[in-house]
Amino acid sequence: MGFKFFIFKLLFFTSLFSSSIESFVENSKIYENPYWAKLLHYRNDESEIDSNNFFVSENGKNNLKEELFETINALQSAKKDVLCRFPLRVEWLKEQIPSLKENIQNYSCSDLEKYLEATDAKFVTLVFPTSHINSPASMYGHTFLKISSNKDTPLISNAINYAAKTDEKNGLIFAYQGLFGGYEGRYSILPYYEKIKEYNNLEQRDVWEYDLNLNEQEIRKLVLHSWELKDSYADYFFFKENCSYAILWLLEVARPELELVNNFLFKTIPLDTIKLISKNNLIEKSNYRYSNMKKMRYIVDEKIENKSFINEFLNENKDLEGSLSKSDKISYLDLKSSYLQYERAENRLKKDEYTKKYLNILKQRSTFKEASSFDIKEPINPINSHDSARINLFYTSNDSFLFGIKPAYNDIYDIENGYLEGAYIDFFDINFKKEKNKDIKVDRFTFLKIKSLAPQDIIFKPISWGIDASIEHFNEELFFKVKPEVGISYNFLSTIFYSNLASNLLYKANEQYASLGTNLGFIINSFENIKFGSSFAYDKYNKNFENRVFEIFTTYKIDRNLALNLNYKNNNLEKKQDNLKFGIYYYF
Repeated sequence: MGFKFFIFKLLFFTSLFSSSIESFVENSKIYENPYWAKLLHYRNDESEIDSNNFFVSENGKNNLKEELFETINALQSAKKDVLCRFPLRVEWLKEQIPSLKENIQNYSCSDLEKYLEATDAKFVTLVFPTSHINSPASMYGHTFLKISSNKDTPLISNAINYAAKTDEKNGLIFAYQGLFGGYEGRYSILPYYEKIKEYNNLEQRDVWEYDLNLNEQEIRKLVLHSWELKDSYADYFFFKENCSYAILWLLEVARPELELVNNFLFKTIPLDTIKLISKNNLIEKSNYRYSNMKKMRYIVDEKIENKSFINEFLNENKDLEGSLSKSDKISYLDLKSSYLQYERAENRLKKDEYTKKYLNILKQRSTFKEASSFDIKEPINPINSHDSARINLFYTSNDSFLFGIKPAYNDIYDIENGYLEGAYIDFFDINFKKEKNKDIKVDRFTFLKIKSLAPQDIIFKPISWGIDASIEHFNEELFFKVKPEVGISYNFLSTIFYSNLASNLLYKANEQYASLGTNLGFIINSFENIKFGSSFAYDKYNKNFENRVFEIFTTYKIDRNLALNLNYKNNNLEKKQDNLKFGIYYYF
Protein backbone atom coordinates (compact mmCIF):
# COMPACT_ATOMS: atom_id res chain seq x y z
CA MET A 1 0.00 0.00 0.00
CA GLY A 2 2.85 2.37 0.87
CA PHE A 3 4.61 1.67 -2.45
CA LYS A 4 1.44 2.34 -4.44
CA PHE A 5 0.94 5.59 -2.54
CA PHE A 6 4.52 6.59 -3.32
CA ILE A 7 4.00 5.95 -7.04
CA PHE A 8 0.72 7.87 -7.01
CA LYS A 9 2.39 10.76 -5.22
CA LEU A 10 5.29 10.79 -7.66
CA LEU A 11 2.98 10.80 -10.69
CA PHE A 12 0.80 13.48 -9.12
CA PHE A 13 3.63 15.89 -8.42
CA THR A 14 5.28 15.17 -11.77
CA SER A 15 2.00 16.03 -13.47
CA LEU A 16 1.72 19.11 -11.30
CA PHE A 17 5.26 20.19 -12.16
CA SER A 18 4.67 19.53 -15.86
CA SER A 19 1.47 21.50 -15.84
CA SER A 20 3.17 24.35 -14.01
CA ILE A 21 6.10 24.37 -16.45
CA GLU A 22 3.79 24.19 -19.43
CA SER A 23 1.77 27.14 -18.16
CA PHE A 24 4.93 29.13 -17.53
CA VAL A 25 6.23 28.43 -21.03
CA GLU A 26 2.91 29.34 -22.62
CA ASN A 27 2.63 32.57 -20.66
CA SER A 28 6.23 33.67 -21.21
CA LYS A 29 6.40 32.33 -24.81
CA ILE A 30 9.99 31.19 -24.35
CA TYR A 31 9.81 29.40 -27.69
CA GLU A 32 9.66 32.85 -29.35
CA ASN A 33 12.90 33.93 -27.70
CA PRO A 34 15.48 34.78 -30.43
CA TYR A 35 18.16 32.78 -28.65
CA TRP A 36 16.11 29.58 -28.83
CA ALA A 37 15.93 30.15 -32.59
CA LYS A 38 19.70 30.60 -32.71
CA LEU A 39 20.29 27.38 -30.81
CA LEU A 40 18.26 25.60 -33.46
CA HIS A 41 19.84 27.55 -36.38
CA TYR A 42 16.45 28.89 -37.43
CA ARG A 43 16.16 31.29 -40.32
CA ASN A 44 13.15 31.98 -42.56
CA ASP A 45 10.84 29.80 -40.41
CA GLU A 46 12.94 26.63 -40.46
CA SER A 47 16.22 25.27 -39.19
CA GLU A 48 19.16 25.22 -41.58
CA ILE A 49 20.30 21.94 -40.00
CA ASP A 50 19.00 19.07 -42.13
CA SER A 51 19.74 15.92 -40.12
CA ASN A 52 16.96 14.56 -37.90
CA ASN A 53 19.29 13.83 -34.97
CA PHE A 54 19.61 17.57 -34.26
CA PHE A 55 15.96 17.69 -33.14
CA VAL A 56 14.07 16.09 -30.27
CA SER A 57 10.70 16.50 -31.97
CA GLU A 58 9.81 14.99 -35.33
CA ASN A 59 8.72 18.46 -36.43
CA GLY A 60 11.60 20.29 -34.76
CA LYS A 61 13.04 21.52 -38.04
CA ASN A 62 9.94 23.60 -38.69
CA ASN A 63 8.34 24.11 -35.27
CA LEU A 64 10.23 25.90 -32.51
CA LYS A 65 7.39 25.55 -30.01
CA GLU A 66 6.98 21.83 -30.45
CA GLU A 67 10.75 21.32 -30.25
CA LEU A 68 10.90 23.20 -26.94
CA PHE A 69 8.07 21.22 -25.32
CA GLU A 70 9.45 17.89 -26.56
CA THR A 71 12.86 18.83 -25.16
CA ILE A 72 11.33 19.59 -21.75
CA ASN A 73 9.35 16.33 -21.77
CA ALA A 74 12.46 14.36 -22.67
CA LEU A 75 14.37 15.98 -19.80
CA GLN A 76 11.62 15.11 -17.34
CA SER A 77 11.42 11.49 -18.51
CA ALA A 78 15.17 11.03 -19.13
CA LYS A 79 14.45 9.90 -22.69
CA LYS A 80 16.44 10.52 -25.91
CA ASP A 81 19.57 11.39 -23.91
CA VAL A 82 18.79 15.12 -24.23
CA LEU A 83 20.75 15.98 -21.09
CA CYS A 84 24.03 14.83 -22.70
CA ARG A 85 23.27 15.46 -26.37
CA PHE A 86 22.19 19.10 -26.01
CA PRO A 87 23.91 20.54 -22.92
CA LEU A 88 23.71 24.19 -24.00
CA ARG A 89 19.98 23.96 -24.69
CA VAL A 90 19.52 22.40 -21.27
CA GLU A 91 21.53 25.12 -19.51
CA TRP A 92 19.56 27.83 -21.27
CA LEU A 93 16.19 26.22 -20.48
CA LYS A 94 17.17 25.96 -16.80
CA GLU A 95 17.89 29.70 -16.81
CA GLN A 96 14.55 30.51 -18.45
CA ILE A 97 12.31 28.13 -16.47
CA PRO A 98 12.90 28.42 -12.70
CA SER A 99 11.22 25.12 -11.75
CA LEU A 100 12.77 22.98 -14.50
CA LYS A 101 16.00 22.17 -12.66
CA GLU A 102 14.17 20.35 -9.85
CA ASN A 103 12.08 18.36 -12.32
CA ILE A 104 14.93 16.97 -14.46
CA GLN A 105 16.15 13.41 -14.02
CA ASN A 106 19.92 13.80 -13.86
CA TYR A 107 22.48 11.22 -14.94
CA SER A 108 26.16 11.10 -15.87
CA CYS A 109 27.47 12.49 -19.20
CA SER A 110 30.98 11.01 -19.22
CA ASP A 111 31.67 11.58 -22.94
CA LEU A 112 30.71 15.24 -22.64
CA GLU A 113 32.90 15.65 -19.56
CA LYS A 114 35.86 14.09 -21.39
CA TYR A 115 35.26 16.43 -24.33
CA LEU A 116 35.23 19.53 -22.13
CA GLU A 117 38.35 18.35 -20.32
CA ALA A 118 40.18 17.61 -23.60
CA THR A 119 39.32 20.96 -25.23
CA ASP A 120 39.97 23.02 -22.06
CA ALA A 121 39.03 26.08 -24.11
CA LYS A 122 40.13 29.48 -22.79
CA PHE A 123 40.86 31.32 -26.04
CA VAL A 124 39.17 31.37 -29.47
CA THR A 125 40.81 32.40 -32.73
CA LEU A 126 39.26 32.81 -36.16
CA VAL A 127 41.61 31.27 -38.74
CA PHE A 128 41.66 32.30 -42.42
CA PRO A 129 43.71 30.24 -44.87
CA THR A 130 43.89 32.46 -47.95
CA SER A 131 42.49 31.48 -51.33
CA HIS A 132 43.77 28.51 -53.31
CA ILE A 133 42.90 29.18 -56.95
CA ASN A 134 43.54 25.61 -58.14
CA SER A 135 41.09 24.11 -55.66
CA PRO A 136 37.37 24.55 -56.48
CA ALA A 137 36.51 24.25 -52.78
CA SER A 138 38.91 27.00 -51.74
CA MET A 139 38.76 29.66 -54.45
CA TYR A 140 37.70 32.26 -51.91
CA GLY A 141 39.67 30.94 -48.96
CA HIS A 142 38.35 29.19 -45.88
CA THR A 143 37.60 30.02 -42.26
CA PHE A 144 37.48 27.89 -39.12
CA LEU A 145 37.95 28.33 -35.38
CA LYS A 146 40.88 27.45 -33.15
CA ILE A 147 40.15 26.81 -29.47
CA SER A 148 43.11 26.70 -27.10
CA SER A 149 43.99 26.65 -23.44
CA ASN A 150 47.35 28.44 -23.77
CA LYS A 151 48.31 31.31 -26.07
CA ASP A 152 51.99 30.37 -25.82
CA THR A 153 51.47 26.94 -27.44
CA PRO A 154 49.13 27.72 -30.35
CA LEU A 155 49.76 24.49 -32.26
CA ILE A 156 48.68 22.39 -29.27
CA SER A 157 45.07 23.41 -29.80
CA ASN A 158 41.90 22.13 -31.40
CA ALA A 159 40.19 23.31 -34.56
CA ILE A 160 36.43 23.52 -35.08
CA ASN A 161 35.91 23.12 -38.81
CA TYR A 162 32.93 22.98 -41.15
CA ALA A 163 33.29 21.46 -44.60
CA ALA A 164 31.53 19.45 -47.27
CA LYS A 165 31.85 15.72 -46.66
CA THR A 166 33.16 14.31 -49.93
CA ASP A 167 36.05 12.43 -51.51
CA GLU A 168 35.26 13.80 -54.96
CA LYS A 169 38.40 14.54 -57.00
CA ASN A 170 36.70 15.78 -60.17
CA GLY A 171 36.56 19.57 -59.94
CA LEU A 172 33.52 19.92 -62.25
CA ILE A 173 31.45 17.38 -60.32
CA PHE A 174 32.49 18.95 -57.02
CA ALA A 175 31.54 22.43 -58.28
CA TYR A 176 28.12 21.23 -59.49
CA GLN A 177 27.31 19.33 -56.29
CA GLY A 178 28.60 22.19 -54.15
CA LEU A 179 26.51 24.78 -55.98
CA PHE A 180 23.25 22.87 -55.52
CA GLY A 181 23.60 21.42 -52.03
CA GLY A 182 24.67 17.95 -53.09
CA TYR A 183 26.95 17.37 -50.11
CA GLU A 184 26.52 17.13 -46.37
CA GLY A 185 28.24 19.96 -44.53
CA ARG A 186 29.57 18.72 -41.20
CA TYR A 187 31.26 20.25 -38.19
CA SER A 188 34.34 18.47 -36.95
CA ILE A 189 36.86 18.92 -34.15
CA LEU A 190 40.48 17.97 -34.79
CA PRO A 191 44.02 18.99 -33.80
CA TYR A 192 44.99 22.45 -35.00
CA TYR A 193 48.45 21.38 -36.15
CA GLU A 194 46.79 19.07 -38.70
CA LYS A 195 44.96 22.03 -40.26
CA ILE A 196 48.14 24.13 -40.33
CA LYS A 197 49.97 21.23 -41.97
CA GLU A 198 47.18 20.97 -44.54
CA TYR A 199 47.08 24.66 -45.46
CA ASN A 200 50.63 25.94 -44.84
CA ASN A 201 52.48 22.91 -46.20
CA LEU A 202 50.20 20.76 -48.35
CA GLU A 203 48.28 23.50 -50.17
CA GLN A 204 50.99 26.17 -49.72
CA ARG A 205 48.55 28.80 -48.45
CA ASP A 206 49.27 31.71 -46.15
CA VAL A 207 47.23 31.69 -42.96
CA TRP A 208 45.86 34.63 -40.96
CA GLU A 209 44.81 34.16 -37.32
CA TYR A 210 42.41 36.59 -35.63
CA ASP A 211 42.18 36.34 -31.84
CA LEU A 212 38.60 36.93 -30.67
CA ASN A 213 37.66 38.72 -27.46
CA LEU A 214 35.12 36.16 -26.26
CA ASN A 215 34.88 35.85 -22.48
CA GLU A 216 34.88 32.61 -20.47
CA GLN A 217 31.10 32.20 -20.49
CA GLU A 218 30.86 32.86 -24.24
CA ILE A 219 33.63 30.36 -24.98
CA ARG A 220 31.82 27.73 -22.93
CA LYS A 221 28.65 28.31 -24.98
CA LEU A 222 30.60 27.95 -28.22
CA VAL A 223 32.25 24.71 -27.10
CA LEU A 224 28.99 23.20 -25.85
CA HIS A 225 27.21 24.11 -29.07
CA SER A 226 30.01 22.53 -31.10
CA TRP A 227 29.33 19.34 -29.16
CA GLU A 228 25.63 19.57 -30.03
CA LEU A 229 26.48 19.87 -33.74
CA LYS A 230 29.20 17.25 -34.03
CA ASP A 231 26.99 14.41 -35.32
CA SER A 232 24.63 16.54 -37.39
CA TYR A 233 24.80 17.94 -40.91
CA ALA A 234 23.36 20.69 -43.10
CA ASP A 235 23.18 20.74 -46.89
CA TYR A 236 26.37 22.43 -48.09
CA PHE A 237 26.11 25.26 -50.62
CA PHE A 238 29.35 26.66 -52.04
CA PHE A 239 28.08 30.23 -52.42
CA LYS A 240 25.88 30.58 -49.34
CA GLU A 241 25.73 27.96 -46.58
CA ASN A 242 29.44 27.24 -46.61
CA CYS A 243 32.32 27.08 -44.11
CA SER A 244 32.28 30.77 -43.20
CA TYR A 245 28.50 30.94 -42.89
CA ALA A 246 28.46 27.96 -40.52
CA ILE A 247 31.12 29.54 -38.29
CA LEU A 248 28.95 32.65 -37.92
CA TRP A 249 26.26 30.53 -36.28
CA LEU A 250 28.73 29.43 -33.60
CA LEU A 251 29.67 33.03 -32.84
CA GLU A 252 26.02 34.11 -32.64
CA VAL A 253 25.31 31.35 -30.14
CA ALA A 254 28.39 32.32 -28.12
CA ARG A 255 27.42 36.01 -27.99
CA PRO A 256 23.61 36.21 -28.34
CA GLU A 257 23.42 39.93 -29.18
CA LEU A 258 25.34 39.38 -32.41
CA GLU A 259 23.42 39.33 -35.72
CA LEU A 260 25.77 37.87 -38.32
CA VAL A 261 24.10 35.33 -40.60
CA ASN A 262 21.30 37.72 -41.54
CA ASN A 263 23.86 39.91 -43.30
CA PHE A 264 24.24 37.34 -46.09
CA LEU A 265 21.44 36.77 -48.55
CA PHE A 266 22.82 34.84 -51.52
CA LYS A 267 26.61 34.67 -51.04
CA THR A 268 28.92 34.23 -48.09
CA ILE A 269 32.55 34.93 -48.91
CA PRO A 270 35.15 34.30 -46.18
CA LEU A 271 36.74 37.76 -46.59
CA ASP A 272 33.36 39.42 -46.07
CA THR A 273 32.65 37.41 -42.91
CA ILE A 274 36.02 38.39 -41.40
CA LYS A 275 35.27 42.06 -42.06
CA LEU A 276 31.82 41.69 -40.50
CA ILE A 277 33.35 40.08 -37.40
CA SER A 278 35.84 42.93 -37.22
CA LYS A 279 33.02 45.46 -37.62
CA ASN A 280 31.30 43.86 -34.63
CA ASN A 281 34.44 44.47 -32.52
CA LEU A 282 35.21 40.79 -32.00
CA ILE A 283 38.83 40.85 -33.17
CA GLU A 284 41.50 41.96 -30.72
CA LYS A 285 44.69 40.85 -32.50
CA SER A 286 45.86 39.34 -35.80
CA ASN A 287 48.78 37.04 -36.60
CA TYR A 288 50.26 36.06 -39.99
CA ARG A 289 51.66 32.60 -40.84
CA TYR A 290 53.48 32.43 -44.16
CA SER A 291 53.35 29.26 -46.22
CA ASN A 292 56.22 26.84 -46.69
CA MET A 293 56.35 27.86 -50.36
CA LYS A 294 56.71 31.54 -49.47
CA LYS A 295 59.55 30.64 -47.11
CA MET A 296 61.37 28.75 -49.86
CA ARG A 297 60.96 31.60 -52.33
CA TYR A 298 62.27 34.02 -49.73
CA ILE A 299 65.39 31.90 -49.16
CA VAL A 300 66.07 31.72 -52.91
CA ASP A 301 65.41 35.40 -53.59
CA GLU A 302 66.84 37.04 -50.47
CA LYS A 303 69.24 34.66 -48.72
CA ILE A 304 71.17 32.75 -51.39
CA GLU A 305 73.78 34.65 -53.36
CA ASN A 306 75.11 31.79 -55.49
CA LYS A 307 72.07 30.12 -57.03
CA SER A 308 74.01 27.98 -59.52
CA PHE A 309 73.62 24.69 -57.65
CA ILE A 310 70.04 24.93 -56.35
CA ASN A 311 68.36 22.52 -58.78
CA GLU A 312 70.98 19.80 -58.56
CA PHE A 313 71.13 20.06 -54.76
CA LEU A 314 67.35 19.81 -54.42
CA ASN A 315 66.61 17.22 -57.07
CA GLU A 316 69.76 15.18 -57.67
CA ASN A 317 70.76 14.41 -54.07
CA LYS A 318 74.19 15.95 -54.52
CA ASP A 319 76.30 17.14 -51.60
CA LEU A 320 76.77 20.79 -50.80
CA GLU A 321 79.14 22.52 -53.20
CA GLY A 322 82.35 23.26 -51.34
CA SER A 323 82.82 26.62 -53.06
CA LEU A 324 79.67 28.03 -51.46
CA SER A 325 80.04 30.62 -48.72
CA LYS A 326 79.10 29.65 -45.18
CA SER A 327 75.89 31.70 -45.28
CA ASP A 328 74.91 30.12 -48.60
CA LYS A 329 75.52 26.62 -47.23
CA ILE A 330 73.21 27.38 -44.31
CA SER A 331 70.56 28.74 -46.68
CA TYR A 332 70.88 25.75 -49.02
CA LEU A 333 70.25 23.40 -46.08
CA ASP A 334 67.30 25.47 -44.84
CA LEU A 335 65.89 25.39 -48.36
CA LYS A 336 66.36 21.63 -48.69
CA SER A 337 64.61 20.89 -45.37
CA SER A 338 61.56 22.93 -46.47
CA TYR A 339 61.66 21.38 -49.95
CA LEU A 340 61.61 17.86 -48.49
CA GLN A 341 58.50 18.80 -46.50
CA TYR A 342 56.95 20.06 -49.73
CA GLU A 343 57.83 16.81 -51.58
CA ARG A 344 56.34 14.75 -48.77
CA ALA A 345 53.15 16.84 -48.79
CA GLU A 346 52.92 16.30 -52.56
CA ASN A 347 53.39 12.51 -52.07
CA ARG A 348 56.58 12.56 -54.10
CA LEU A 349 58.45 10.84 -51.26
CA LYS A 350 57.45 7.83 -49.23
CA LYS A 351 57.53 8.25 -45.47
CA ASP A 352 60.70 6.18 -44.90
CA GLU A 353 62.59 7.94 -47.69
CA TYR A 354 61.46 11.35 -46.46
CA THR A 355 62.49 10.62 -42.86
CA LYS A 356 65.94 9.42 -43.90
CA LYS A 357 66.61 12.45 -46.11
CA TYR A 358 65.14 14.95 -43.66
CA LEU A 359 67.19 13.69 -40.71
CA ASN A 360 70.32 13.80 -42.86
CA ILE A 361 69.70 17.47 -43.72
CA LEU A 362 69.04 18.31 -40.06
CA LYS A 363 72.29 16.58 -39.12
CA GLN A 364 74.22 18.69 -41.65
CA ARG A 365 72.45 21.85 -40.51
CA SER A 366 73.35 21.15 -36.88
CA THR A 367 77.05 21.56 -37.75
CA PHE A 368 76.37 25.29 -38.21
CA LYS A 369 75.58 27.05 -34.94
CA GLU A 370 74.10 30.18 -36.54
CA ALA A 371 70.34 30.49 -36.16
CA SER A 372 68.30 31.20 -39.29
CA SER A 373 65.93 34.13 -39.54
CA PHE A 374 63.37 34.76 -42.25
CA ASP A 375 62.35 38.38 -42.45
CA ILE A 376 59.38 37.70 -44.70
CA LYS A 377 57.36 40.84 -45.25
CA GLU A 378 53.84 40.62 -43.90
CA PRO A 379 51.35 41.36 -46.69
CA ILE A 380 48.41 43.71 -46.29
CA ASN A 381 45.89 42.29 -43.85
CA PRO A 382 42.82 40.88 -45.70
CA ILE A 383 40.63 42.92 -43.34
CA ASN A 384 41.87 46.01 -45.18
CA SER A 385 41.07 44.71 -48.67
CA HIS A 386 38.18 45.97 -50.78
CA ASP A 387 34.83 44.20 -50.36
CA SER A 388 33.92 41.41 -52.76
CA ALA A 389 30.99 42.91 -54.72
CA ARG A 390 31.48 45.82 -57.12
CA ILE A 391 29.52 48.45 -59.04
CA ASN A 392 31.24 50.39 -61.81
CA LEU A 393 30.25 53.35 -63.98
CA PHE A 394 32.26 54.46 -67.06
CA TYR A 395 32.10 57.15 -69.70
CA THR A 396 33.80 56.27 -73.00
CA SER A 397 35.35 58.27 -75.82
CA ASN A 398 32.65 56.81 -78.08
CA ASP A 399 30.14 58.96 -76.20
CA SER A 400 28.52 56.10 -74.32
CA PHE A 401 28.01 55.06 -70.71
CA LEU A 402 28.80 51.68 -69.25
CA PHE A 403 27.29 50.36 -66.03
CA GLY A 404 28.27 47.08 -64.42
CA ILE A 405 27.64 45.09 -61.26
CA LYS A 406 29.14 41.85 -60.02
CA PRO A 407 28.64 39.92 -56.75
CA ALA A 408 32.17 38.47 -56.65
CA TYR A 409 35.13 38.69 -56.48
CA ASN A 410 38.38 40.28 -57.72
CA ASP A 411 39.39 40.79 -61.35
CA ILE A 412 42.56 41.85 -63.13
CA TYR A 413 41.65 45.57 -62.86
CA ASP A 414 41.10 45.57 -59.08
CA ILE A 415 43.75 46.55 -56.56
CA GLU A 416 45.07 43.27 -55.14
CA ASN A 417 45.79 44.38 -51.56
CA GLY A 418 44.64 41.55 -49.27
CA TYR A 419 43.86 39.21 -52.17
CA LEU A 420 46.00 36.47 -53.68
CA GLU A 421 48.26 38.16 -56.25
CA GLY A 422 47.76 36.89 -59.78
CA ALA A 423 44.48 35.10 -59.00
CA TYR A 424 41.33 36.59 -60.52
CA ILE A 425 37.78 35.24 -60.17
CA ASP A 426 34.52 36.72 -61.44
CA PHE A 427 31.02 35.30 -61.14
CA PHE A 428 27.84 36.68 -62.73
CA ASP A 429 29.35 40.00 -63.79
CA ILE A 430 26.77 41.90 -65.89
CA ASN A 431 27.48 45.10 -67.85
CA PHE A 432 25.03 47.42 -69.61
CA LYS A 433 25.74 49.98 -72.32
CA LYS A 434 23.91 53.21 -73.13
CA GLU A 435 24.89 54.84 -76.44
CA LYS A 436 23.70 58.24 -77.55
CA ASN A 437 20.13 58.15 -78.94
CA LYS A 438 19.90 54.38 -78.30
CA ASP A 439 18.28 52.17 -75.70
CA ILE A 440 20.19 50.53 -72.88
CA LYS A 441 21.43 47.06 -73.84
CA VAL A 442 23.42 44.24 -72.30
CA ASP A 443 27.04 44.65 -73.31
CA ARG A 444 28.44 41.58 -71.58
CA PHE A 445 27.42 38.94 -69.03
CA THR A 446 30.09 36.77 -67.43
CA PHE A 447 28.98 33.44 -65.99
CA LEU A 448 32.46 32.54 -64.79
CA LYS A 449 35.90 33.99 -65.41
CA ILE A 450 39.02 32.64 -63.74
CA LYS A 451 42.58 33.66 -64.49
CA SER A 452 45.43 32.10 -62.53
CA LEU A 453 48.78 33.73 -63.20
CA ALA A 454 50.92 31.58 -60.91
CA PRO A 455 54.54 32.71 -61.41
CA GLN A 456 57.30 30.21 -62.15
CA ASP A 457 60.73 30.44 -60.52
CA ILE A 458 63.91 28.45 -60.15
CA ILE A 459 62.11 25.80 -58.03
CA PHE A 460 58.43 25.83 -58.88
CA LYS A 461 57.01 25.59 -62.39
CA PRO A 462 53.23 26.00 -62.08
CA ILE A 463 51.12 26.38 -65.20
CA SER A 464 49.11 29.56 -65.63
CA TRP A 465 45.60 29.04 -66.92
CA GLY A 466 42.24 30.67 -67.40
CA ILE A 467 38.65 30.07 -68.41
CA ASP A 468 36.05 32.60 -69.51
CA ALA A 469 32.41 31.67 -70.10
CA SER A 470 30.30 34.68 -71.03
CA ILE A 471 27.86 36.37 -73.37
CA GLU A 472 29.43 39.37 -75.09
CA HIS A 473 29.54 41.43 -78.27
CA PHE A 474 31.60 40.22 -81.21
CA ASN A 475 31.30 41.90 -84.62
CA GLU A 476 28.50 44.06 -83.18
CA GLU A 477 26.39 41.02 -82.16
CA LEU A 478 25.95 39.01 -78.99
CA PHE A 479 27.59 35.58 -78.86
CA PHE A 480 28.07 32.94 -76.21
CA LYS A 481 31.82 32.65 -75.70
CA VAL A 482 34.07 30.10 -74.06
CA LYS A 483 37.74 31.00 -73.84
CA PRO A 484 40.23 28.54 -72.33
CA GLU A 485 43.88 29.57 -72.03
CA VAL A 486 47.09 28.07 -70.71
CA GLY A 487 50.64 29.37 -70.41
CA ILE A 488 53.40 30.57 -68.11
CA SER A 489 53.99 33.57 -65.85
CA TYR A 490 56.96 35.13 -64.10
CA ASN A 491 57.24 37.67 -61.31
CA PHE A 492 60.01 40.26 -61.39
CA LEU A 493 60.12 43.35 -59.15
CA SER A 494 56.43 42.95 -58.19
CA THR A 495 55.46 42.75 -61.87
CA ILE A 496 53.76 39.68 -63.29
CA PHE A 497 54.65 38.91 -66.90
CA TYR A 498 52.48 36.30 -68.62
CA SER A 499 52.18 34.57 -71.98
CA ASN A 500 49.26 32.24 -72.72
CA LEU A 501 47.98 30.22 -75.64
CA ALA A 502 44.26 30.85 -75.97
CA SER A 503 41.24 29.87 -78.00
CA ASN A 504 37.96 31.73 -78.53
CA LEU A 505 34.90 29.58 -79.18
CA LEU A 506 31.90 31.76 -80.10
CA TYR A 507 28.40 30.46 -80.69
CA LYS A 508 25.15 31.96 -81.93
CA ALA A 509 22.32 30.28 -83.80
CA ASN A 510 23.52 29.52 -87.36
CA GLU A 511 26.85 31.25 -86.75
CA GLN A 512 29.96 29.96 -84.98
CA TYR A 513 33.59 31.05 -84.80
CA ALA A 514 36.70 29.42 -83.41
CA SER A 515 40.18 30.81 -83.04
CA LEU A 516 43.66 29.93 -81.92
CA GLY A 517 45.95 32.64 -80.69
CA THR A 518 48.05 34.12 -77.95
CA ASN A 519 47.56 36.49 -75.04
CA LEU A 520 50.51 38.18 -73.37
CA GLY A 521 50.90 41.06 -70.97
CA PHE A 522 52.10 42.37 -67.63
CA ILE A 523 50.62 43.61 -64.36
CA ILE A 524 52.52 45.99 -62.07
CA ASN A 525 51.74 45.68 -58.35
CA SER A 526 54.72 47.65 -57.06
CA PHE A 527 52.60 50.35 -55.42
CA GLU A 528 50.04 50.04 -52.66
CA ASN A 529 47.38 52.33 -54.10
CA ILE A 530 47.93 52.19 -57.85
CA LYS A 531 48.07 49.39 -60.39
CA PHE A 532 49.13 49.29 -64.02
CA GLY A 533 48.60 46.64 -66.66
CA SER A 534 48.82 46.02 -70.36
CA SER A 535 48.01 43.13 -72.70
CA PHE A 536 48.04 42.16 -76.34
CA ALA A 537 45.89 39.39 -77.81
CA TYR A 538 46.10 37.91 -81.29
CA ASP A 539 43.56 35.42 -82.67
CA LYS A 540 43.41 33.64 -86.01
CA TYR A 541 39.83 32.57 -86.77
CA ASN A 542 38.56 29.65 -88.81
CA LYS A 543 36.75 31.99 -91.28
CA ASN A 544 39.97 33.47 -92.54
CA PHE A 545 40.22 36.66 -90.53
CA GLU A 546 42.38 37.89 -87.68
CA ASN A 547 41.71 39.88 -84.52
CA ARG A 548 44.22 42.05 -82.66
CA VAL A 549 43.40 43.68 -79.34
CA PHE A 550 45.76 45.94 -77.42
CA GLU A 551 44.85 47.23 -73.95
CA ILE A 552 46.49 49.34 -71.28
CA PHE A 553 44.92 50.37 -67.95
CA THR A 554 45.57 51.88 -64.55
CA THR A 555 43.55 51.71 -61.34
CA TYR A 556 43.97 54.17 -58.49
CA LYS A 557 42.59 53.43 -55.00
CA ILE A 558 40.96 56.46 -53.37
CA ASP A 559 39.70 54.60 -50.33
CA ARG A 560 39.37 50.96 -49.29
CA ASN A 561 36.11 50.57 -51.24
CA LEU A 562 36.53 53.28 -53.87
CA ALA A 563 38.82 53.38 -56.91
CA LEU A 564 39.21 55.09 -60.29
CA ASN A 565 40.02 53.25 -63.50
CA LEU A 566 41.38 54.54 -66.83
CA ASN A 567 41.42 52.11 -69.74
CA TYR A 568 42.51 52.37 -73.39
CA LYS A 569 41.72 49.59 -75.86
CA ASN A 570 42.35 49.16 -79.57
CA ASN A 571 40.33 46.41 -81.27
CA ASN A 572 40.72 46.10 -85.03
CA LEU A 573 37.29 44.43 -85.40
CA GLU A 574 35.39 47.32 -83.86
CA LYS A 575 33.94 50.11 -86.02
CA LYS A 576 35.66 52.62 -83.78
CA GLN A 577 38.88 50.79 -83.09
CA ASP A 578 40.18 53.14 -80.41
CA ASN A 579 38.21 53.36 -77.19
CA LEU A 580 39.22 55.28 -74.07
CA LYS A 581 37.06 54.95 -70.98
CA PHE A 582 37.24 56.47 -67.54
CA GLY A 583 35.19 55.40 -64.57
CA ILE A 584 34.75 54.63 -60.92
CA TYR A 585 34.64 51.38 -58.94
CA TYR A 586 32.61 51.12 -55.77
CA TYR A 587 32.93 47.93 -53.67
CA PHE A 588 30.39 46.69 -51.17
